[in-house]
Amino acid sequence: MGKRLMLVEDEPTLARALGRLLGRVGYDVFVAASCAEARRASGTFSVGVFDVDLPDGDGIDLAEHLRRTQLVRRAVFFSGTTVGRQRVRAARLGPFVEKSKGFPELQAAIEGVMKSRHAKVAGDDDSFIGDTSSPPPSGVRDHEKPRT
Repeated sequence: MGKRLMLVEDEPTLARALGRLLGRVGYDVFVAASCAEARRASGTFSVGVFDVDLPDGDGIDLAEHLRRTQLVRRAVFFSGTTVGRQRVRAARLGPFVEKSKGFPELQAAIEGVMKSRHAKVAGDDDSFIGDTSSPPPSGVRDHEKPRT
């Protein structure tokens, strides 16, 4: 059985299509059409894919809640929102993929968070992708200061 993935998408046709495609690439997909339905899910999920604008709430708040309760370990956002503030909030939790980019980019983002040992994972410490508070891995140079 593949890794468990929660897909939170309120548009039925898109949710069915994404669910089928994600299943074909090895994920055991649970589809929720609302925040309430996602909160009622049982078990744990390796990754959650969240639309931002949901009929009963905000997908970013939902992702924060599900990660805090460790129902979902990693988050990816797949949304058509054009609100910059929401995109920035989402990007703090995980990759943000515009719906217009399609399934290949979504799949790449999911695979990226699943493979990255540096990805923000619920239950881990507070480091995450893009965190500059810790030194780079051995052999990786930080930006060098210009010589004068």
